[in-house]
Amino acid sequence: MDKQHEDSEENKARPGILLDSDEKSSPHHRHLHHRHSLGYPLPSLVELHIHLDGSFRHSTLFELAQKKGLQLPNGMEPTMENFLPYICVQSVCKSLAEFLEKFPFFIPMVAGNVEALERVAYEFVEDQAIQGVLYTEARYSPHGLTADKLKAQDVIEAINRGLQRGMKEFFIDVRTILCCIRSHPQWSMEIVNLADKYRSAGVVGIDLAGDEHNYPLDPHIPAFKRAVELGIHRTVHAGETGSPESVRQAIELCHAERIGHGYAIIEDPSVYDLIRRKDIHLECCLTSSIQTNAVAKYIPKDSEKQEKHIMLHGHETTTTLHYHIKSRKEVWHPIHHFARDGLNFSLSCDDPSVSQITIEHEYQHALADLKLSPAQLTQCVFNAARSTFLNDNEKQLLIQRLLAKYIPKEIMTDHFHDNMISNTPFTKNT
Repeated sequence: MDKQHEDSEENKARPGILLDSDEKSSPHHRHLHHRHSLGYPLPSLVELHIHLDGSFRHSTLFELAQKKGLQLPNGMEPTMENFLPYICVQSVCKSLAEFLEKFPFFIPMVAGNVEALERVAYEFVEDQAIQGVLYTEARYSPHGLTADKLKAQDVIEAINRGLQRGMKEFFIDVRTILCCIRSHPQWSMEIVNLADKYRSAGVVGIDLAGDEHNYPLDPHIPAFKRAVELGIHRTVHAGETGSPESVRQAIELCHAERIGHGYAIIEDPSVYDLIRRKDIHLECCLTSSIQTNAVAKYIPKDSEKQEKHIMLHGHETTTTLHYHIKSRKEVWHPIHHFARDGLNFSLSCDDPSVSQITIEHEYQHALADLKLSPAQLTQCVFNAARSTFLNDNEKQLLIQRLLAKYIPKEIMTDHFHDNMISNTPFTKNT
């Protein structure tokens, strides 16, 4: 394949509407059935670290559970209020392992069911549109959703159908990242092959997720090397509850272009400098890092922790969540270091259904509790945009669309618009 053909293949439009958008006629801008009251009149956010299988609507899960005749433990009445503690992490959560215990309970309600997979994918797009997200990269493990009834490719195709339907209806863009799982290295090479097969259908990369402590990344290295050969983008969960060395290995052995979480890098100046020199993007998820205790060691003694009861039909349930942490200390959270030093990082929800949050909540937490400035949060959005796994043409168009939302139209003259993409401070850190 010659270079010219490679370039044209790389810059082909992926599914979605980045290259063909008419926002004035978008039904999303005319009407949406809002489930959240948010302050973004038009989509203006980019989210890179969100698990599709951690984003299922509670109401959908409950409905599917009822169809399966789900019985709650200890003979509890199968009501939504009794159901919530089994699908949402609570304030008593002590670790990532405990956080992940929720998934085996609710994943079987969707796994192996083509109709349900398509439905939750479609609902995911609607929920992102409602929250003002313009572009998302949703990740999931296809093998984790087969229930030994489907093939991994059947899962991908069902999810793709739901995403495509949602994108056409709600006029936002979603791409997908396929997850390798640390505890299942036997799946990893197939994940790479599936990412290659479905890249023209919206798969833009691969991820490595799972327990950093008990499952090393060594068995996954051949798959990630193959991904490099095929030109498949790569992100790795590392430095969440693991060590800075986990981050170094992800970059040097798995050739990670982005790191999921990465908070531990503040403990090792050499790894921190590696991230900065290589401009590796850090996908930060504030609330989940509280719930999994990933940032517990950094929380000052003077901190004030606030919890929130999950609301259901206008009243408080008994299910409580970690919600906010405030401290008088100006620099303590890893994200304070990232912002101060101009690292390439952004904000995402991780598993919003499990954490019961929205992306707006993450920005509010960063602004009100962690005291990041509006300029730093705006930088987060553009950091995410320039660090997507889109091809160059689509990435440029995404940034153009964001600029139109963040900069007054009267300033965006033709000459200024033509030069902003290459010169704007939002497209690369200064």
